[in-house]
Amino acid sequence: MKLYKILSLALLFIIGCSEKEVATFTQIESPAGENSSLPRLFIDESGTVFMSWVEEKGNLAELKYSTFEDSFWSDPKVIAKDSTWFLNWADYPSIIARDGAPFAAHWLNKKTGGTYSYDVNISTYQNGDWASPIKPHEDETPTEHGFASMIPMSDSTFLAVWLDGRETENRDHNEYSNIEKAMTLRGAVIHKNGSILHKYLIDDSVCDCCSTSLTKTNDGYMLVYRDRTNEEIRDINYTKFKDGVWSEPKPIHSDNWKIAACPVNGPSVDSEDGTVAIAWFTGANEEPAVKLSVSNDDGKTFSEAILLDTKGPIGRVDVEVSDDKIWASWLSAEKPNGHLKIASFTKSGKLLETHIVEEGISSERQAGFPELEIVDRKLLVAYTEVIEKEKRVKNLIYK
Repeated sequence: MKLYKILSLALLFIIGCSEKEVATFTQIESPAGENSSLPRLFIDESGTVFMSWVEEKGNLAELKYSTFEDSFWSDPKVIAKDSTWFLNWADYPSIIARDGAPFAAHWLNKKTGGTYSYDVNISTYQNGDWASPIKPHEDETPTEHGFASMIPMSDSTFLAVWLDGRETENRDHNEYSNIEKAMTLRGAVIHKNGSILHKYLIDDSVCDCCSTSLTKTNDGYMLVYRDRTNEEIRDINYTKFKDGVWSEPKPIHSDNWKIAACPVNGPSVDSEDGTVAIAWFTGANEEPAVKLSVSNDDGKTFSEAILLDTKGPIGRVDVEVSDDKIWASWLSAEKPNGHLKIASFTKSGKLLETHIVEEGISSERQAGFPELEIVDRKLLVAYTEVIEKEKRVKNLIYK
């Protein structure tokens, strides 16, 4: 595969400067085919970047992956395929890897019940092939199980978390405010052979359909998610997993967003060498905003919230921490067709520059959640281009 087409994308501004400059992103040939969407990026400790995505052919859905090395994507390979999957713009499959090889992948499978009755399916990569999937939650309730995140823990184990709707079984619409029948957040340590080693109830009341995000720190694993209180406050919580124990969840910042519904807008977390960054969207006080908070002590303390955007952001954030800076992205509807904003910061949280990507970017639900990854000090972007009813996974790289 070869590089092609240089895109000149406007650099919005640099704090302290009034002159506009031009940033150049290079569009690289994507391994994804027609009618593809839901891209997810993952970089393992060897520096190998993996991308998973879904391609739909009639009623058949295929989960594929490719690796990115020396500025090229490898030929795609199929993880699994079926016609019974639950495909949703906000609840995407994923892949994790270790030592340059696939480790595990997850997707969602429909089950008999309501519209949102589906299971998390996880398949591990064993002896050069994908094993039969397991359900980490193990319960058989016809309820929602999704918005999963996974991360390797060792050569043989990984950590998985997901939103678990078992307590919502038989919940009537007028019982939605009953916190005792709320969505829960659960997790498990899973062996690569598919056996579940430990199970955890992390939080017994969380937002119904906001994505979760995991990262490894120097002293454990950090999870961020959107909480739900008795007063219907839907702010972002974080908790750490260390020595088999989850810490008491805490809000990263008290936005006090009161909303008796799920905004379908989860947070993102990443870490590197003691620096942890969390990005999120809030609609508190009917003022949409994207924010960032930074820790330089492995998540023991965090900075005050840094305001990234209040001019029409719709969220769908991502964040990445490299050895010298922090990158954050989010979608905005400031312009009619929507665009992707990407900002970089020092590790102390000082804004360096903000870019705007307009080509092929849509704010429609089909566009999903764009992804960032740092590879060889370059910023790799994965997103779903939506033109009329056609969708296709695209990639950009910025040096």
